Amino acid sequence: MSAATDRDRRRASRELALAVLCHLESYPAAEHAAAARVVLDAPPSGEGEGEDAFATLAGDAAARGFAEELVALWREHHVEVDRLIEETSRSWRLSRMDRVDRNIVRLATTELLARADVPRAAVLSEAVRLASRYGSERSAAFVNGLVEALAKRLRPAGDGGATGEPGAGA
Repeated sequence: MSAATDRDRRRASRELALAVLCHLESYPAAEHAAAARVVLDAPPSGEGEGEDAFATLAGDAAARGFAEELVALWREHHVEVDRLIEETSRSWRLSRMDRVDRNIVRLATTELLARADVPRAAVLSEAVRLASRYGSERSAAFVNGLVEALAKRLRPAGDGGATGEPGAGA
């Protein structure tokens, strides 16, 4: 698989993982595994143009596999992830953040914490891309600032994961 195709698949995976994390907020932690399974096994689809994008993403085995890995990593580290976000955010408590923004930051923090093979620049870039696509008009700036602060804290410059080489880990 080419680097561009792998990068596109990982982007799709992050979109799918974001949707799952937003969905999981409606369930107690003890039910997260089953709730994630439901949304991935029976994804919602619409009848209008582009409304079946989620079902298409869930049907791509490679994209789904990486999304499942990201969700599983978040589930494993969610207490630490939320603690790190709360400690790093100066102005916003996690509970006051927009649902989409909160889950983009959770996803990025999970990757920074548990996926050292993904360059920090790729994590930041993808978080901002998701915020621009799915958040409000202010989401990209908010997510950029918070994820950059988390990245500096979790992966100081020169950590080897901050190269941002084209196609590397994205």
